[in-house]
Amino acid sequence: MATINNGVIGKASGKVGAVIASSWKSINYLKGLPKKRTKGMSEEQLIQQERFLKISKFLMPITPILQVGFGLAKSDKMTPNNVALQQNIAQAISGTYPNFSLDYSKIEISKGSYLNGGSMEAAVGAGIVSLSWDTALSTLYNTKADDQVIILIYQPEKDEFMTTPTPPTRANGTVDIQIPSHLLGGKAHVWIFFTDRKAEKVSKSTYLGEFDLA
Repeated sequence: MATINNGVIGKASGKVGAVIASSWKSINYLKGLPKKRTKGMSEEQLIQQERFLKISKFLMPITPILQVGFGLAKSDKMTPNNVALQQNIAQAISGTYPNFSLDYSKIEISKGSYLNGGSMEAAVGAGIVSLSWDTALSTLYNTKADDQVIILIYQPEKDEFMTTPTPPTRANGTVDIQIPSHLLGGKAHVWIFFTDRKAEKVSKSTYLGEFDLA
């Protein structure tokens, strides 16, 4: 694939012969049409495909969260979803082909250097997930009381995600999330990260652990 600058023909788009011209984020690209496969994939290709499918199936439903969590990472060349996919496929898949599984403790849903919530905790009781974090502000990192707290809860048995309808703020310090009855009795994984109100600063996500939804 090649990039092109506007020239005598101006901005190109669409298919011309064996070449497709397109643009993304004001960058113009030329790439050849894919060739038809004439033989089966190698074992290495099958392994890579299975790893890709495993992590992409998990990440696809949380695209809006990834848009915030990875919105600042390599944003000039890759979409936030692709950055998240690339990072997690390298670190969050365990096991051997074809029996891959996800290591939830290594999954990251955001990447950045903004200050997180210090001593963060999660607990479950009476059908409620309760989370808490430090509300102290940092002059060095210029954190704000209205920083948003993004929370993700995943129930693998039902393959369902939960988050707060409206993100709490750093100043809130705590939040309680009611678990739907059909998710009770299973286990859940919880992540948290912080962002400023305009999503121009983002912290690295923190995995808070696996919990019984009782």
